[in-house]
Amino acid sequence: MYFNHPLFLITALLILVFVNLSHDGGKALKKWVLVLILMSVLIILLNPFLVSRGTTILFYFRGKQVTLEATIYGMTMALFIVNVLILSISFHLILNGNRFLYIFSKFLPRTAFLVMMAIRFVPLLKRRLDEISDVHHIRGLSMREGNMKNRMTNGMLRLQTGLTWSLEEAIQTADSMKARGYGLGKKTSYIPYYMKKRDWVWLMILCFLFALCIAGGALGYGKIVIYPVLGTLQFFGIDWTVFGCMVLLMAFPLWVEGRETLRWRF
Repeated sequence: MYFNHPLFLITALLILVFVNLSHDGGKALKKWVLVLILMSVLIILLNPFLVSRGTTILFYFRGKQVTLEATIYGMTMALFIVNVLILSISFHLILNGNRFLYIFSKFLPRTAFLVMMAIRFVPLLKRRLDEISDVHHIRGLSMREGNMKNRMTNGMLRLQTGLTWSLEEAIQTADSMKARGYGLGKKTSYIPYYMKKRDWVWLMILCFLFALCIAGGALGYGKIVIYPVLGTLQFFGIDWTVFGCMVLLMAFPLWVEGRETLRWRF
């Protein structure tokens, strides 16, 4: 969201989509495609009719001006939100519970553990509700058939069973943690991760690219003025330099995964 030039945002969107495809073949992304498309279309269509800022008038709708600037801003905002959500999908796939704890448990042990449990709770509860739903379906308890009272009763019974199951397992987890001496000694990790020499080298390169992007954006490159008058979309030499740094920074996972794939196959 640091750059708002359409070329930057569209390129970032394409890179993030390919990064997600490299993770799991797009399985997680497919669940969000319809939501992302509908949300983007809604933002792009509504923003020009809700916001009348701008000087380039396209047409009037019920006495209210619809401007080019508001339309461009709606497209920009839609790309912002879609990019952030796709990036969050990658975050969820890559930074699993063990890695999250390994990174943050050294200086925020309780907070990291609480966040990991909160992130894990929602999909876990959904899986349990699906299992309970299958059992209820076999027993003839349906939320889609019968009168409203019976459907509500079956739904509340399903929710009650799921919450009871979760609370019971939470007690078992707490007892298990207490029996194993959680919090009494020095924190250790089940799976250790080590930074090798090449990891430090690549980290320095990525930090350098990131610093160039920040510096270029601070000078106004990679950005356009939308309000009150739409600025030029023209690219200058330093714009292309900042654009190249952003592409290299965001496409780094593709380079790593692609190199490993070529090594594995050939």
